[in-house]
Amino acid sequence: MLLTIILPNHLCADAYILIGIGLAIRYWIGRRRFNRRGIAGLQTFSSYERWWLTTRLEYLVNFLALLAILCGLFLLLFK
Repeated sequence: MLLTIILPNHLCADAYILIGIGLAIRYWIGRRRFNRRGIAGLQTFSSYERWWLTTRLEYLVNFLALLAILCGLFLLLFK
C-alpha cells in the first residue's frame, strides 16, 4: 500500500528499477576496469584470451545496462 501511495503507477516503479539496475551494472563494470589498472594506467590481464573474453562481455553487458537505463527513462517520460 505504501508503494502505491508513493508511486501511483506501476510503470513508474518498473522504470525506477530498470534505471537502478542499469546504473548499478555500469558502476560495477567501471569499478572492475578501474581495479584492473596498473601503475601506468593500463588494464592488465593474465592472457590474451582473458582480455578478449572480458572486454567483449563487458561491452555487451554495458550496452544492455545502457538499454535498461534508456527503457526506464522512456517509461518515465511516456507513461
